[in-house]
Amino acid sequence: MTSTPVILLLKRSGQASDRPSGTVVQNGELAIAVGAADPGLYFEDSAGAIRKIGPSHYGTTAPNSTPVGLTGNSVGELWTDSSTSEYYLKVWTGSAWQKIGASFADSATSAGSAVTAGSAVLASGAILASGTVLASGARTAILASGAILASGVVKSADVGLSGLPSPTAYGSGYMFYQIQTSGVYPAGLYIQFSNAWTQV
Repeated sequence: MTSTPVILLLKRSGQASDRPSGTVVQNGELAIAVGAADPGLYFEDSAGAIRKIGPSHYGTTAPNSTPVGLTGNSVGELWTDSSTSEYYLKVWTGSAWQKIGASFADSATSAGSAVTAGSAVLASGAILASGTVLASGARTAILASGAILASGVVKSADVGLSGLPSPTAYGSGYMFYQIQTSGVYPAGLYIQFSNAWTQV
């Protein structure tokens, strides 16, 4: 292009947010606004709507918030909203700005099988809520399933007066919490060691 300079000019404006209307451009005709704050290339589609071709707008306010030309936005137009620390990417639906893929950031966080919500943690069957394992002082079970840890190392046992369950049914290192207050074994935490229960 340096040897044979050619200048091709489109309908154009040097102002930001100066979008053409359907009376300015014909179907398929291009127009450009080069104002740095909100630049874009525009055309009229077959339905008579003005569409924008251009970069995703970046700023604390939506593109075309202060229109010089046509008001409103184009369906599919993008905006990176920097008004909050989350820097949401939004798309214009035709009636509102919709955040893209950000629903998880507004509620509970999910990563694989682990879920966090507020200060409570649930991960593969393990529960820790506000630094305590028991929920509201529940006496008969720590979890509905009876498991405290995902690995199953700790179990809750509400055993009868005849004693603790057979230790040979569990591997070394398993623990049970005896919650009865009378009988052969007093209430407390027991660990399986060498095929026997030892109170901790």
